[in-house]
Amino acid sequence: MLKKIMYFFVVVMFIGMILVNPPCAAHVEPNKGQTGFEKGKDVPYSLEPALLLFLLDDVPEEENDFFVADYSMDLPVSDKFSDRVDMGLLDNPDIHEASGIVTSRQEPDLLWTHNDSGDNSRIFLVRNDGTRQGTFLLKGAFNRDWEDIAAGPGPVEKVNYLFVGDIGDNRAVYTYKYIYRFPEPDVGTVDASVNWVEVDNVEKITFVYPDGILMDAETLMVDPRTKDIYIVTRREKPVTVYRLPYPQSTTEIILAEKYGTLPFTYAVGGDVSADGKEILIKTYNEVYLWSRNQGESMRNAFMRPPFRCKYTPEPQGEAIAFALDSSGYYTLSEILAGTLPRIYYYKRKK
Repeated sequence: MLKKIMYFFVVVMFIGMILVNPPCAAHVEPNKGQTGFEKGKDVPYSLEPALLLFLLDDVPEEENDFFVADYSMDLPVSDKFSDRVDMGLLDNPDIHEASGIVTSRQEPDLLWTHNDSGDNSRIFLVRNDGTRQGTFLLKGAFNRDWEDIAAGPGPVEKVNYLFVGDIGDNRAVYTYKYIYRFPEPDVGTVDASVNWVEVDNVEKITFVYPDGILMDAETLMVDPRTKDIYIVTRREKPVTVYRLPYPQSTTEIILAEKYGTLPFTYAVGGDVSADGKEILIKTYNEVYLWSRNQGESMRNAFMRPPFRCKYTPEPQGEAIAFALDSSGYYTLSEILAGTLPRIYYYKRKK
């Protein structure tokens, strides 16, 4: 009887709201508050959010819930991967603060990387043995504090994009953070004999953190299944995961969604495998891997304890990337105390 009364009440409320605010009325954006920051899509009517969730039982509740992963990180080292293999020394002296790395989606033996703060707005293409391939200058971009690079899908179907995260903030002074998105340059146009090849079609995604907080982050990831962008903070314990749901505006300031927390600190790099099945996040001393089921959200994957993967700490190791076929992962360090950076590879055991 109580259930019938509740349904009757909901129906009456629904009819009343439609009469007051018919479906043909102007669309509203329930997630746009007084800040004016973009967060969600338009919805058909200005119904109360709680009533909408009640009526639309297909709303993915799991993506609306903030998660707290509270498992122990005192994990044994997994035997999924072999010990590291020294692939070679970077032979490009311009790469002195390699803060991020990602595998090319065009050729599996090529890697993209970039310098940390203060460099030109350029990215470097290297072979996985460290051989210099070429340099690309992102027109209209500025390297304030570039901390990570990711690859994934974007607004144009069947086009692979690169995402460069200007998300670092060591002194907590920058309100706005930026992600530069552009189609992956044609690796066939590289020319190591020139200073750089210019990249014209660079879009800028501008975002802020909720509640006006200023966060330092060094981990940028793109989910190939949903095109959502994820940022993981660096210094806190636990670290916080933020999400920029797709589609990300390039004309309005986006309010990042506080997505969840992970029970460790000093996250300095991460990657999602090209098939979306695995997630890597590294600290200065550890590498963690989460497996993901078909159709599973990042949230639910993060709620399970990860595998602790083999990793030999580097002088200033902040960069990590899956191989294109997920057969292993690469790591790369900045130069520290005169130790030159080398590319290391951890091969997956069969």
